[in-house]
Parts: sequence; C-alpha cells; structure tokens
Amino acid sequence: MSPIYQLKTSLPQGIPTMNGIWKRRLTIITRLIFTLATALFVGGMGGGDENHNGGLPLPEKNFVVGITDRTGMQTESSRLTWEGKVNFRGKYGEATVSVPFAKIRQVDFRQANTGTSDYTIATVTLNSGQQLDLSLENQSNVYAETPFGELEISVADLRQLDFSE
Repeated sequence: MSPIYQLKTSLPQGIPTMNGIWKRRLTIITRLIFTLATALFVGGMGGGDENHNGGLPLPEKNFVVGITDRTGMQTESSRLTWEGKVNFRGKYGEATVSVPFAKIRQVDFRQANTGTSDYTIATVTLNSGQQLDLSLENQSNVYAETPFGELEISVADLRQLDFSE
C-alpha cells in the first residue's frame, strides 16, 4: 500500500470536527441573540415619557393662564397643557379641529345640553376676537404649574381659562 492510504482519517482526540464547530457556533449565536433580545426588552421597560417632570407634562412654551374652576376658585398658573399638548383638540360640528394655545385669548366651559353627556362645550375666544364652540371630552385633563404646586383638573370641572401674553 502506498503511504497515502495509510493516513488516519479520524482526528486526534480534542480537535473538533467541522460538524462540531458549526454546532458550537450555532449555540453561541443563539445565546447572543437571546441576550440581545433580553437586553432590549429590559431596557425598554424603564424611562417613561421624557416630557413628564414629576407627573406634569411640560410644554416648550410657557403659557401663563388664569384658571377658574366650577366652584369659582381662581388660580394663576404657568406651563399650561391640555393632555400634555399646547392646543385644544375637539369637535367643531362634524369636524375635528386643533386650536393652538398661542391663538387663544380665553376659553369658557359649560356642560353640554344633553344631560349626562361625555363632553363639555368650550367656547374659545381667539386673539382675533372670533369665537368657536368645541366639544371636549370630560375625562380629558388640563395640567399646569402653580405657585403652590402642580395642578391637574378635568375639563368637566373648569369654568374659564384666561390666557396672558
């Protein structure tokens, strides 16, 4: 026999075969994917909304507003938002409109005439003097800062908002 045929076809003990290398590589890749997915899941659980500061949504522009509730209690406030936004979004007839706070001079609130309605009528007086009635959901909230702390009030409990320059 020639010397070529006398070579051993099996590898010495401890040297992995190609089949073993692929199995090991697949295990490492699977573990890496699992670790990455777990890190993304756990990392996504915290943080919360960056727009909240201790529960109060803070707008970029500071709107200073006099707030009057249904009982007549008046409060001067700043950093007013409606549901974390600096506009009122409500029904105007069959349309939905969004009115930026920058265009508003005053808002007067009254309950809808339909008894136990889920909406409050907000008569919005614009800086131009034009008025429009918006239907806002009762459970929506207005947030603001006051000299004595943070304020949160539902639209259903408001009587008036007076916007200052």
